[in-house]
Amino acid sequence: MPRPLRLAVVDDSAFVRKASQKMLAGAPRIEVVGTATSGEELLANLDRWAPDVVTLDLSMPGIGGLVTLDRLMALRPTPVIILSTHAGRGAPQTIEALHRGAADFIDKQEYSLLDFSALREVLLEKILAVAWSDVSRHGGGTLAPPAPEPVGGYDVLMIGASTGGPPAIEQVLQDLGADCPVPVLVVQHMPQGFTRAFADRLNSHLPLEVREADDGMPLAAGRVYIAPAGRHLRIVREGERATCGLSLKPEGLAHRPAVDELFLSALPSAPRAAAALLTGMGRDGAEGMRQLAERGAFTVAQDEATSVVYGMPGAAVNLQAAREVLPLPHIGRRLRHLLTESRAGAAG
Repeated sequence: MPRPLRLAVVDDSAFVRKASQKMLAGAPRIEVVGTATSGEELLANLDRWAPDVVTLDLSMPGIGGLVTLDRLMALRPTPVIILSTHAGRGAPQTIEALHRGAADFIDKQEYSLLDFSALREVLLEKILAVAWSDVSRHGGGTLAPPAPEPVGGYDVLMIGASTGGPPAIEQVLQDLGADCPVPVLVVQHMPQGFTRAFADRLNSHLPLEVREADDGMPLAAGRVYIAPAGRHLRIVREGERATCGLSLKPEGLAHRPAVDELFLSALPSAPRAAAALLTGMGRDGAEGMRQLAERGAFTVAQDEATSVVYGMPGAAVNLQAAREVLPLPHIGRRLRHLLTESRAGAAG
């Protein structure tokens, strides 16, 4: 029987620390090896506790959550789940933590602390998903030989991700370059109140213009459109004109926005579409990618070695939906080559 997963809980709230211990007390695969009231206390006990996963509050006295995260990643890279309490004012700090190496986050405002069942379920799911992931890697993986170049020009790129997605998306967009010749639509699983901060953060760090999508917003080459939390993002075409379409339907899906809904919206013009599926828990996007690939789209999935969680890209690989499976550092450059070369060929 494998050893229990070692968890450290860092929060200046005594209630949250006790609640976390109570929620996880009956979990057979998890052992809370320590609780800390500050980042300094966690770092002082790091070698003794040797945690496999850390839950971390960002709003703490002393060095605070972000500095704690930075020092943890330097001393002992460990999967970190941020316990966020602010979907508005504190959202930029949570997004910054994801880009600095945190694997995932939970917005505590979504759950009632009087009823632990829903929060316990999502906490367990995320802890088990990120456990023992190699958060220190930024490259690696095996570069597979590229598939034969498709014929024709592309006019849109779609990217889907979940757990571990924000820094992965940033790297792909950075590698696309400022002169990306097509619009880029992105679905990243996030609760409401965080996608605007995610778009703003990318916009301030990238040469591309990044914005949260609005319904009816025209798609323009070199711009990135982030799906807003709580609404599905689709490509809407009227002749050669393409815009963003936002909708609450269908309801009842595991995620809204859903990567599958974005990918499936490109089916009518699949031979002109490129799609990338990055790190994430679950299988959202795999079926949509399969149907895109069958209709002539270029599809690429992140490899297991560089994924924080290999759920979504792994599901696509299992469905034979990915034309290529690449390490994260190669995906943006591959897409850049594909898009620019196909555009030049189409123009010629």
